[in-house]
Amino acid sequence: MKKIHYILLIAFAFLVSNCDSNDDGFYNNVYVDIPNLVSIESHSSTYTVGEKLYIDADFSRYLSDGALLDIYKTTGATQFAFSYVIEKQISATEWEVVTVNDSQLDIVKGYAQNGSYVYGICEYNTTDETYEYRVGFPLLSPGTYRLSFGYNSDYPDKVELRSLSPATRLILNINSLVTGLNDDGYYNFTVN
Repeated sequence: MKKIHYILLIAFAFLVSNCDSNDDGFYNNVYVDIPNLVSIESHSSTYTVGEKLYIDADFSRYLSDGALLDIYKTTGATQFAFSYVIEKQISATEWEVVTVNDSQLDIVKGYAQNGSYVYGICEYNTTDETYEYRVGFPLLSPGTYRLSFGYNSDYPDKVELRSLSPATRLILNINSLVTGLNDDGYYNFTVN
């Protein structure tokens, strides 16, 4: 009887020691670095109250990270999600998140939802086989502002685009360098 207990204890110890604690393997996550998929629309760093700050993305289903990737075929995703936050300076060292009603966002392409950050979704266009996003954030009051893509990203100067893949498909995380950000990962601008 003691032998059975020892055998069961050894078998249990073996099973526990071989558990996969790597969530990325379990959830089938893959990471690639492909720069400049998302951009801040060209504008001087000074805006006027009532103007909109536009964020754009328009990237092909065929991307290269050294090898040609068909991200639509690989992931089955018709959408890629990312986030960014806009803050207003309220004192020399303090910033507060700027929020607006979703109805105030100028959604030209894709989808966006605003809360403590803007949740943006690039939507697949079957006609030209690209993922598209273009949303304008209204600038409603004067002040000093900054925009950051680092809210849900591991890197201050990159935005993380995550495929919204069907349950059984690969989840692709694209870390994409964003030009126009300072060393701390912010796009600073003023509204007059």
